[in-house]
Amino acid sequence: MLRTAAAGSFITLLIAACGGGGTTTGTNTSPVVMAMVGPLTGGYAVDGAPILEGSKVATYEINHNGGIMGRQVQLDQVDTLGDPGDAVPALNKELATGNPVALIGPVTLEIHALQPIFDRAQIVDGWNGGATSFDNNTDKWLWRCNASDSELGVAMAEYAHEKGYTSAIMFMSNSVTVQTLEPVISAAFKALGGNMLGTVGLTPLQTNYLTEVQKAVSYKPQVIFTQMEPATASVAFKDFQQINNLAIPFIGTDLESGADFIKAVGADVAKAHMTAITGSNALTGAAQFYPALYQTVMGHEPLGGSGYAYDCEIVFALAMQYAKSTDPKVWVNDIEKISNPPGVAVTDYKTALADLKAGKKINYEGVSGPMDFNQYHNVTGAWDVVVASGTADGATTTTETIPAATIQKVVNLEG
Repeated sequence: MLRTAAAGSFITLLIAACGGGGTTTGTNTSPVVMAMVGPLTGGYAVDGAPILEGSKVATYEINHNGGIMGRQVQLDQVDTLGDPGDAVPALNKELATGNPVALIGPVTLEIHALQPIFDRAQIVDGWNGGATSFDNNTDKWLWRCNASDSELGVAMAEYAHEKGYTSAIMFMSNSVTVQTLEPVISAAFKALGGNMLGTVGLTPLQTNYLTEVQKAVSYKPQVIFTQMEPATASVAFKDFQQINNLAIPFIGTDLESGADFIKAVGADVAKAHMTAITGSNALTGAAQFYPALYQTVMGHEPLGGSGYAYDCEIVFALAMQYAKSTDPKVWVNDIEKISNPPGVAVTDYKTALADLKAGKKINYEGVSGPMDFNQYHNVTGAWDVVVASGTADGATTTTETIPAATIQKVVNLEG
């Protein structure tokens, strides 16, 4: 059912620069408009929050370190409410009034409805979603800055295999965002010799999950694969505590690595019972500065998945700088030139901008992992295994990195 809430509302956010600066190209001093697109209100707001915050941090970073050809970035917020019926008029209004040169988002819930719109407008979109149906994407305007569920799910199964688990269940929210993840985990776990005992689906944001938890425990699995919203997990983990004292370990997705999730279930609980798999930045060096930058802008530890939106915006800004144009029809052809090897590896906008101005070929390495796009505009790479540090701020610690070659071996096992 389509929602009847007001559609198309958006808020314009201009983060003014107060440091760094840059030279204005020609006489054009107008801002470069990018639009964050995703659910900011309603039941799916939790899915849009990482996109919004990651985009805000990227905007701050760009504007404080020279802008794009000396121009500041203006970030428009387009609230889709997580519903195609609201997303379409919201994006159409933004295109008519904001004239953005790039979009960051939306989530999986809305991508099929919005893709024809940004295709017709010929605007580059940095999608944040895992649906495997886009693994062979041929759309010139769609670029996915997070790895597909076809890789994330394999990484989760591989880690479970490493730990010696041979039986498992799925305990996941009933959401479009996980519908493609479940079969990937199951197929990979079975290929590695594991036994998938069953699936327990959750209606998000309920006040009680005792029935679902009892069902999960009755399977007697060695491990539980999960993806839940922070508020959903807060209730579910308390129910697990009541039923079996959280005796079964959890392996979660990148969303379970966020400070919001860790705070929701409790830092001590997350540290003791939860492991998350997220795109690796252990090998890029970006992990050294991103949490501090995020804290400066947002006042808290990074949300799970925020790095994908951040990397999308940084890559797009660098492509514009390389092309010396903000016209999407021009700079779309230069995205891989600044994001893929060969080139000088750079992990921050300031250094990347200086290298471009010096005429160097750069290879941007993101805070969510290497931004090396394949021919289908998808990124691939290694995966970090992270656990909560146990501190109140929701910080995490990386315990190991699963190489991309290991993921490929599992895929080969699946045939």
